[in-house]
Amino acid sequence: MTLTGKVAVVTGATSPLGQAIALRLAAEGAAVAVTGHTPAKVETVAGALKQVQAKCMAEALDLTAPEIVEAFFIRVAERIGPTDILVNGTAWRVRATFLETTATDWRKTFAGCVDSYFYCSLAAAKQMAPRRWGRIENIGSIVAEAYNVPFAAYTAAKGAVHSLTKAMACDLAPHGITVNVMAPGVIDSPYTRTNVSPDAIAKRLERIPKGRLGTPEDCAAAVAKLVAPDMDYITGQILFVDGGFLSAGVIVR
Repeated sequence: MTLTGKVAVVTGATSPLGQAIALRLAAEGAAVAVTGHTPAKVETVAGALKQVQAKCMAEALDLTAPEIVEAFFIRVAERIGPTDILVNGTAWRVRATFLETTATDWRKTFAGCVDSYFYCSLAAAKQMAPRRWGRIENIGSIVAEAYNVPFAAYTAAKGAVHSLTKAMACDLAPHGITVNVMAPGVIDSPYTRTNVSPDAIAKRLERIPKGRLGTPEDCAAAVAKLVAPDMDYITGQILFVDGGFLSAGVIVR
């Protein structure tokens, strides 16, 4: 287990992707703190972690408030230790084209997908920097590179995450902290099956050289590699976990 003795925080852990990442980091030996919006779902993730005998803590939080975020990371340090690894996975998306997007839609999307990443990263980095070691992994998306109609605000927010990651990587490198993006492609999940028609999924599959949708476990494996202790020289990078999708074509309706 490569992460024995490390403490990881995973936000957005109630999604299939977030839960898979939390479980993978636990399997690698890390103690894991998880957050999400819905208390019942957070407890479900905590239960899954306890089943694999992971040291963990879980809280339902609004990570768009900086004072809440700062207090949470203090509690993590007090209960299971200072943060070594942060995976920012909180997300909010609104199904709307640019002309349909309201100011409220825009603000909520950026609060969930960008502001929370900044607040959590700042709080975590303050614990990492004195020890001169840390890993921050931001969950991006292929939509930052190829627009997925009709999610205008979400596309812009993920682009911001990719750019923020590069800035963080440069500023935090002297403190021993690496910062990277794990950007999923089309992932097989309840959300995808509910919001993307079978015909649209079939069209996407035609563009994926690997011939299948990705899985949460594919993404979790990528995150586990990026946070490993021997990945110290890789920072400011975007790892697309898309089965070759971006190399093969563009997103189609």
